[in-house]
Amino acid sequence: MLNRIIRKTKNLILGRKPGLEWNVPNPRDSDIYLVSYPKSGNTWMRYLLTYAIWPELAEIDLVEMASYIPSFGHQRDRDAMLDPNLPCNHLTHRIIKEHAPYDASAQHYVKRAIYLVRDGRDAIVSYWHFCNQRDNTSIPFSEFIELSAKPEHSYGPWREHVLGWVNAPLEAKLILRYEDMLTDTFSCLRRALTFAEIDVPDSVIEKAVHRASFDSMRELENTKGFNLDHLVNVEFVRQGKSGKWGDTFEPGDLVRFNKFHGGSVKELGYLS
Repeated sequence: MLNRIIRKTKNLILGRKPGLEWNVPNPRDSDIYLVSYPKSGNTWMRYLLTYAIWPELAEIDLVEMASYIPSFGHQRDRDAMLDPNLPCNHLTHRIIKEHAPYDASAQHYVKRAIYLVRDGRDAIVSYWHFCNQRDNTSIPFSEFIELSAKPEHSYGPWREHVLGWVNAPLEAKLILRYEDMLTDTFSCLRRALTFAEIDVPDSVIEKAVHRASFDSMRELENTKGFNLDHLVNVEFVRQGKSGKWGDTFEPGDLVRFNKFHGGSVKELGYLS
């Protein structure tokens, strides 16, 4: 069944083979990479940081986001990184979003990183909903668990992705948990801004937290949209909760997750 799904669905999961994606235009040693496994708070943090650093901005979509916190996997963002007049290039530490695992290719570019980590069970459930909606597919969750762990189709096993970045020998690194972002968004955003050497008043951070709240992001999605063709059919902002994986996991799915995605990372408080 799994092989048939793979044959029928081209480019099923939004992912690139490790080692091919690290081709950063105009790289700088001072760049900070904002990295996470998919559906672990990366887009949320992009909005939090953008609204805190540029508080005068009106609501922006993900196309407009390229001018502020780009993702080098998209051509429009690559173009933005090469334009000296755009805001992203005026920061002391340019912030660049990515999902790729830490590998030999990344070592040539990444000196500093903010890594966002989420309980892998919640992340996989959210990623499953995302991929099925985006690609108009109905892959059973139990099969998606195995498929999403294959590096040739996605970003590899969740635990391997997490530990690769957590243990990466970088000059500077900040690890933030999605669950902590939910309970104390202000403090997590403050830590990210401090890491990026950006001084922002508390009042501005509080406003950014409000503007990038779950309810505000849902309203943005429903009114302005994210303006990306591949997200037209996607409920991108879904629940914004933690610990809900048990509502989706069926008997045997936890065993599958542990087998294909490596199970828990106790060092970060994630227990199987």
